[in-house]
Amino acid sequence: MRIRGTRVVKLAELQTNLFVRKQLDQRRALYLGELISDGVEMKDPIEVTDRGGVQNIVVDGRHRKEGYELAGASETKAKVLEFEDEAEMIAYAYRANVGGSLPPTQEDTEHTIMLLLERSEPMKRISERLGLPAGMARKYINSVKSKTSRQKLMKAAAAITDGGLTVAKAAEQYDVEVDKLKEVLSGHKRKHKQGIAEIQRGLTKTYKSLGQKNAALIRSLLEKCEDGDVTERQVREIFAHIEQLQKQSAHSVADWKKRFDSANEKTAKTA
Repeated sequence: MRIRGTRVVKLAELQTNLFVRKQLDQRRALYLGELISDGVEMKDPIEVTDRGGVQNIVVDGRHRKEGYELAGASETKAKVLEFEDEAEMIAYAYRANVGGSLPPTQEDTEHTIMLLLERSEPMKRISERLGLPAGMARKYINSVKSKTSRQKLMKAAAAITDGGLTVAKAAEQYDVEVDKLKEVLSGHKRKHKQGIAEIQRGLTKTYKSLGQKNAALIRSLLEKCEDGDVTERQVREIFAHIEQLQKQSAHSVADWKKRFDSANEKTAKTA
């Protein structure tokens, strides 16, 4: 890795295609957003790289990017890095978080190892790149391989139930054993369809309930404002707080969708 310099970039131009964390900590992002809104300057710039014809790929600084967006900023200074290959870039992004204020979790480590395995990195090199003891690296790698095998089985089953593939074709496409795939299929159709419907009903109920509670709260505040029990400024603070929570929720959903799209793009290329 080498540093090429710095540049000012628009937040909208930052490409968040690299995920070494399993998920963002939204409380951390909101906290950073509040600091930035209050004029606190971030100590470290967001680190980016240009690769494969794509500029400003975020290597380190996803929480800072989220914080800037929540604060309403439009651009920021970024440090530009260059890497020999994707594996080096992934390992660097992981190590950049190890000594930070929000160290990688076990899920983050397993996720990063999965990315390196997808790029055919051997165990010894994964251990060296991530700075993990050999025994710990082996434990993580075995766990990731087991989960990956399960994921491939589930994707193969979905390709049959949702995509119309035959068992033989799905097994070949996703590189899984036919017998194991048949075991998964025995209970997959019913659970899959019923589970999605239940999730949709649950989401509808949750959002409807939240909307009704917010409406009742706002009506109560407006009545208190008319009676002089609360001030106009206090009511506006509540509106601003609700809008901030909605903005944070929208950012969270967009991030999960981005991660989902990225994972499925990889699957489509390897299938």
